[in-house]
Amino acid sequence: MVAASQSEIQGIDWAALSRAYDDAVQAGQLDAFRARRWGYADDPSAWLTQENLATLTQPQADALYRAAGGRQLTKFRTNDLADVRDSVDFLLYDTIKLENRFEECALDTGGFGLTGAGREWPSYLLALRDPKLFAPWSPHTERALRRLGLLPPGLKRGHPGLCYIDLLDAMQVVRRRSALPDFLAVDEFCYFNGRISRSAAKTP
Repeated sequence: MVAASQSEIQGIDWAALSRAYDDAVQAGQLDAFRARRWGYADDPSAWLTQENLATLTQPQADALYRAAGGRQLTKFRTNDLADVRDSVDFLLYDTIKLENRFEECALDTGGFGLTGAGREWPSYLLALRDPKLFAPWSPHTERALRRLGLLPPGLKRGHPGLCYIDLLDAMQVVRRRSALPDFLAVDEFCYFNGRISRSAAKTP
């Protein structure tokens, strides 16, 4: 709620940003990003069902890691595949609070942390599993939220799980203002608008 008020004070022209995003989609400007982020030969959400996690392969885990924005694939591959499966199972299906599951998976020192993973990995898996509830956390997300005046203060300096909850709240504001159907589209919106100068997002 506070973040939304900040955005209103800054005079963000949401209609203009939404039009620019829609035009970019129609023109194919986001096709490469969409393919890199969400494009798979088959349905990756099927890999993440609890019954299929036991057969998750290393190439599938690698594909998810790269799509999540991971930049340390060599380090990621040092994780035992059984540990990767256990981490994903805990993140998506354990019954403890989301913020605690996220923390355990986002830190390599967490009980289900993976070498080379970080915050992008669990947030991406959550979004892939249920894009209407969960948003990816990435550098372009932070960049867009900062330019929109919605970046939660102290992001990344506190409890990773609670920071993710704050980020979800901010992303929900973006989703509502831009009238987008889910957080995969919001992720694209942030990628596109995160590249625009701050002044371009304001009303004249």
